[in-house]
Amino acid sequence: MKKMRLHIFIATGVFLVMIILGSFLDLQINQAIFSKDNGFGITVAALSMVVGYGVLSAMGGTFLYHGLKLTNVVWQKIIFIAASVGVLGLTVFFCARKEFFGINGWNIPSLVWLGYLLATPIMGACMFGGYIVAKKANNPKLWILVAIAAVFAALALLLGTTAVKGIFNRPRYRIIVSEHPNLFYNWWERCTNSNDLIKQYGVTSEEFKSFPSGHTAVSAISMLGVLLLPLALNKEIKHQVIYFYCGLVYTLFIAFTRIWVGAHFLSDVGMGGLITVLCIYAFYEVALHNEKYYQLPSSEEAVEPVKE
Repeated sequence: MKKMRLHIFIATGVFLVMIILGSFLDLQINQAIFSKDNGFGITVAALSMVVGYGVLSAMGGTFLYHGLKLTNVVWQKIIFIAASVGVLGLTVFFCARKEFFGINGWNIPSLVWLGYLLATPIMGACMFGGYIVAKKANNPKLWILVAIAAVFAALALLLGTTAVKGIFNRPRYRIIVSEHPNLFYNWWERCTNSNDLIKQYGVTSEEFKSFPSGHTAVSAISMLGVLLLPLALNKEIKHQVIYFYCGLVYTLFIAFTRIWVGAHFLSDVGMGGLITVLCIYAFYEVALHNEKYYQLPSSEEAVEPVKE
């Protein structure tokens, strides 16, 4: 766990480089790789957030275990169970309505009901996995650590999928191609007349939510899961560094597909990833100095060397 700071910095650097390159080459990169209505890219968009939301559902499983097994006070049980059900409901809602068959995925509104049928068992399985991890750890304070992680994850999602988008209202590349090239805005420029443009072109507000990339921000939550798992299990995880970089590569793959289908620019995906990684680093520093919530060795020397 304690050796992960450098790797978080490296991930931060990767996303910073993407933002810098995008500042100069956003439009040229999209022009080079844009593939309109690309079936593979759309399918990836529909399914890619499952991993990030799955991590959140697993956190809900921890609350569920605490409520059912480790808490004896009735009102506390109700709070923990309600929290876990709320997490499950939210992750199912976003995957089913916003992603699978929503405008960011296959965009078939008539099949949203099928999205719920798909999302419920998937998110339920992730929650059950979190329940099993909590059961194995049997740590009455684990819920505090998970709650801290959930706060930083929620902050990343709030900033990366909602708040910042509403400030900049940047048009997506796909509407620039289909409507007018003069709609291009650099990432640091606000589109102040987005409501008028929405009415003019007869599109939804989703076409003006390019910056930053919500898909990239949510996908990067996978790296938070890698950091959280050894703390939840109370032991070092072999090849944790490799798993962390697998999460980074997965996030970069999702970022590429978002550019590919014209949903985002390079600077959009760079900022989406950066927001989440900064929140991950904040969690890392908070968790690292609160070992009372887990039982990992308190010094590097006490940790058995991990063979990479």
